[in-house]
Amino acid sequence: MDPTGFSIDTIRNEGKRLVEEARTHHVSPYEEWTCDELRELLVQFKIPLRDSYNASHETLVRICDQVFGAEIAETEKECCRRTYSIEEITLMEVAARTIQKAFFRRQAKKKAQEKYQDYNAVYDYRGDDYDCEEGEGIDYDEFEDIDLNVDGSSRQASFRRHSMLRRINEQGDDYDEEIEVEWRKPSWKFAKRFEAASRPHRAGKGMNKYNWKKITLGRHCFAGGCGEQLDLWNEGRTSEFSQFGSGITNYFKFLKWCCWVMFILSILHVPVLIVNAYGTNYIIGSSSSFNLAMTTFGNLGSAQDVDSVAIPGCDEMELPLNGCRLKKNNLAILYSFVDVAGTLFFILAWLWLRAFESKESRSLNRSTVTSSDYTIRLKSVPADTTEKELAIHFANVTGEAVAAVHLAFNNSQEIKQYIKRGRIMQQRYNCIQRIRYEKTMREGHPGQKKKLRSLMRERESLTVAVRQNDERRSRVVRERQDAIQAFVTFETETGFIEAMLQYNFNWFQTYCCCYPERLRFKGQRLRIEQAPEPSTIMWENLEYSTSSRYFRKFLTTSVALVAILLSVMLTFLARDFKSKVLENASMPCPDRFFDQGSDYQLELVKDNMDLSHCYCSTLGLVAQWKINLCHDHLIAWLTATSISYGAGLVVVFMNFFFTWLLNVAGSFEKHQSLDNMEESNMVRVFLLKFVNSGCIVLLYGQKWLQRLVRIRFDDASDFNVDWYATGGTSVMIIMLLNIIAPHVGSFIAYTRHRAKIRRLERSLTTNKETKDSHKIWYTQEKMNEFYRGPPFRLNYRYAQVLVTVYICWMYAISMPIMPIIGAFSCYLSYWVDKFLFCNFYRTPPRYSDRMGKKCTKLLGYLVVLHMCMSIWMLGGGQIFQGESLSGSQQQLSDIAASWRGKLNKRHLFTIELTLVLFVTCIILSHFSSAFLSRVFGCLRCLTCRKGNHRLKSLRNNMNTLQVNYSSARDREIIRGLATYNILQNPKYQEAFAITPEFAATHNRVSSIRGYNTKEGVLTLA
Repeated sequence: MDPTGFSIDTIRNEGKRLVEEARTHHVSPYEEWTCDELRELLVQFKIPLRDSYNASHETLVRICDQVFGAEIAETEKECCRRTYSIEEITLMEVAARTIQKAFFRRQAKKKAQEKYQDYNAVYDYRGDDYDCEEGEGIDYDEFEDIDLNVDGSSRQASFRRHSMLRRINEQGDDYDEEIEVEWRKPSWKFAKRFEAASRPHRAGKGMNKYNWKKITLGRHCFAGGCGEQLDLWNEGRTSEFSQFGSGITNYFKFLKWCCWVMFILSILHVPVLIVNAYGTNYIIGSSSSFNLAMTTFGNLGSAQDVDSVAIPGCDEMELPLNGCRLKKNNLAILYSFVDVAGTLFFILAWLWLRAFESKESRSLNRSTVTSSDYTIRLKSVPADTTEKELAIHFANVTGEAVAAVHLAFNNSQEIKQYIKRGRIMQQRYNCIQRIRYEKTMREGHPGQKKKLRSLMRERESLTVAVRQNDERRSRVVRERQDAIQAFVTFETETGFIEAMLQYNFNWFQTYCCCYPERLRFKGQRLRIEQAPEPSTIMWENLEYSTSSRYFRKFLTTSVALVAILLSVMLTFLARDFKSKVLENASMPCPDRFFDQGSDYQLELVKDNMDLSHCYCSTLGLVAQWKINLCHDHLIAWLTATSISYGAGLVVVFMNFFFTWLLNVAGSFEKHQSLDNMEESNMVRVFLLKFVNSGCIVLLYGQKWLQRLVRIRFDDASDFNVDWYATGGTSVMIIMLLNIIAPHVGSFIAYTRHRAKIRRLERSLTTNKETKDSHKIWYTQEKMNEFYRGPPFRLNYRYAQVLVTVYICWMYAISMPIMPIIGAFSCYLSYWVDKFLFCNFYRTPPRYSDRMGKKCTKLLGYLVVLHMCMSIWMLGGGQIFQGESLSGSQQQLSDIAASWRGKLNKRHLFTIELTLVLFVTCIILSHFSSAFLSRVFGCLRCLTCRKGNHRLKSLRNNMNTLQVNYSSARDREIIRGLATYNILQNPKYQEAFAITPEFAATHNRVSSIRGYNTKEGVLTLA
């Protein structure tokens, strides 16, 4: 015998039995049942099971095996595992809503009856037989502070609060059970996985991070031939960011396009830059230190004082008789040819961009499966519409199955109340986690009971706040909510296309005639469109009308215009102060002053101190400081320079203000989708920044504006020498600051974010757990939020790039350094945004290509604006006098007298001809297509037919891989959200403080009830 009491034979037999059991492993007949089916079986036979929602599948299978056995599994399989049709599900939901409304009415009646009972019972409330443990329930000390002499409204509110607490505490175990759960320490490893999942990452379970140095984002070009030869870095056309939608891929390709275009324009304008730098204007270009105005037309001198300029690099000894000088009229002709060459290149690049952006969108649409590929949006529906009725209607119209229908109601106030409720619920959840921490980790510690009592009071206060929010919601929300819009998802793309074709009517056919009766829904004419991506829908704004949104836009734009006026006043004040500072330096220098020796120049300055700028401007800053005669000039020059940069900083600050203002205005204006909101904000931010940064300096010479701000400039003519020394320099300073300024805030935020993470990870234990001595993380959500980056706002980036391209190309001919600034700015923006997108920002929603196409359209207006500005700057008569087309040279006074004289110049002819041809082509292209569209539309209307051009467009965008919606959803190949259920949108899940498990089984906002929504256990409140 073995000392333990077991013989060798017994052990051998037991081993054989275990091996035999392993060979004939019992497989439960309930193994294939889902958790919901197992719970339904237990409910059907009235088997009580506490907290069944949190029970695992293995636990439910074991219970059913022990209670029912295999016989029940076979007999109940069909009834418990049946699949319900959409009609049956709709009927069950209607029945559930009816029961729920009846329950609410009963509860409201019961509360009304209890109101006066609670009011009378509050005086003897402390004498009730109601026991609470220490630190739980109601803090009776609060009743000592009740002043029974206060007015009736405040006393009634106090009574109501305490009676509400009483009813909450009477829930007993259901209410107190949540604080008895053991506290679990948040996992750092889970937070790291959350960080990887929330930021842009490669597809797959590994969620590998992008290498921002090696990742290729593609380019707008041909895949082979000449396009392949021009692909110097082997980028190809495909972007590795394609999983985030065409909005993201087109943005980074747009940045590359801007960088290359501005770089080539910089090369074309190098001759203009060199000639300007070798100008003859002593006021601007005589200083030994670099001055931005030296690169402008102002350095060539005025038309009255200078009629020719020196050719850079030319030796006068080899070419006598002024062979090294070029008349300014001929130079103007040369400049006009350079400008036309740059304009023609820009037009070709613009047409190239338009074509390839459309190709990019079609390519991504065909290779990416999204929910919007199967879904139409009904802009208006009858108020009493149900999901079942719409599903039946579109199934009959298209002959295709309808997978899902989601209604939008006029419940904006309800959604707002639930968002407020979600914030309170989040606070309550954090409080409960802190209570669990005190009960689990600090049991018996000094001060633990006091801390626990404080947290319990906070919990009860937040619970009352939830109750009060629910009561306010019940008063605000309509008893009956009307349907206003609908989203119908078909099982196949064919059903979607058929629906779009069936309702392909123009406005006249929709509202006047030719609308078939079979397409009407409950007698109402329907207007449909392709639904936006579900992640971009703003459900709380669907109730607001178009007129309301336009009025709100008007209000926010008015505030922005007032801010622009303030910026104009500050700029004018800076310009006026600078002019007064430099007033002493305005005296012209004597003839051949700079040809004399320094001693002779110094003697002239001693005799007349007003000429100090002539001598001191030729010295360096250190040399000027060493000479006492130059102190005043140096101080005046430093003051004027500081004012110029200060005015530039004011403009940059106002640009940040415009961004903040329209960010706030985005929620105020009630846009229906994120794409609409960001497109609108992008256009207005661009216009405000463009006017503020690049157009204010053009207003110096406007007499009406001078009278408005009460500042007068005597020298503010159209693009004269003084304008380039002041206004032109200000524009260049602003654009130099804009190279860095848009990225400073993002880089500071990224640096602080990474510093916080490094401090946390340095304090981890050997088991990769956080130390409470560093910081106590009570909830996993707080730690996850610690690792999550900010959102990637595409609209502001598009607006900033547009401002840079607009201003740099608009002033390119007179300030040829501007394209260089633009190229460097776009290059830096590309790499900064690429780095931060891969390492800092969270995964963006699936932006459409609407913003990219809007930017491309705005670039077409830039062509016209640039040529108009070139005509204005070359034909103003202040720098280039010019010759008329008739051959006679006009006087400056005649030129300044009329615009006709300004435009009738030989060197402007090529620019004017290019402008006329471009505008003519655009008008003919637009109006010819619009005219033919109107003609064919009228013919279709008269014959009650539909066009087939829409069919071609829709079929060209169909997915290359045809898959049913249900199959794509189950296989998780749908990019972005797979449903139009508001509760399954992560943004609203976070706002409502609900779990994905709850959202998967509900589709109405009003189904959110209870206190424990953050953990998935919803008990009725």
